[in-house]
Amino acid sequence: MKFSDRIKKEMTEGIVKAILEDAQYRVIDCGIEKVLRELSCLSATEYGKLGYPHAMSHLPDFTVMNREQTTKQLVEVKYRSTWGKNLFEEVREQVRIFGEIVLISVNAKAEDPRGYNMPSRFLRCCGLKFEKDTYLIQQNKNGSPVWTSFNQISDGSGLWWSMLKLHEKFPQLSEENNKNTLFQAVNALAGILDG
Repeated sequence: MKFSDRIKKEMTEGIVKAILEDAQYRVIDCGIEKVLRELSCLSATEYGKLGYPHAMSHLPDFTVMNREQTTKQLVEVKYRSTWGKNLFEEVREQVRIFGEIVLISVNAKAEDPRGYNMPSRFLRCCGLKFEKDTYLIQQNKNGSPVWTSFNQISDGSGLWWSMLKLHEKFPQLSEENNKNTLFQAVNALAGILDG
């Protein structure tokens, strides 16, 4: 992994973790690079030679639980300077292995067609799951989260805006109540948002 990509990955994951912890969620690192830190210095070829089970290389970045530890969500965090439908393909195998995950995405080049200067311009999420053999993506349609087949979605900026705001998957984190935290997170990401 290129050094600049490593920094973007680490910063994005750290900021998402801080946002969720600030909203009183319990966030547990569970990605393989966090569990076995020594692997982070290996190339993909060197890692492959170690022969870890396939599922280990697809561990989500976090397990997120509410404060009472009565709910949990597996969370994968992705930063992209160009964002599109192909990101869902990248995590498809991970979703197949774990059944259902939440994808939190940072879109560095999110358009702002309506002057929507809110943190959710850059930070969005969605649920991903398989039902039987159908790959489903949870999107916001007319103000309500609905599950849509991956095969029925189309690429473009509308896809980004149909993803959920963070508080729609993590209700303890409302954009209004946590606006300062979210703006600070976006400002912290500003250095990497351009590329």
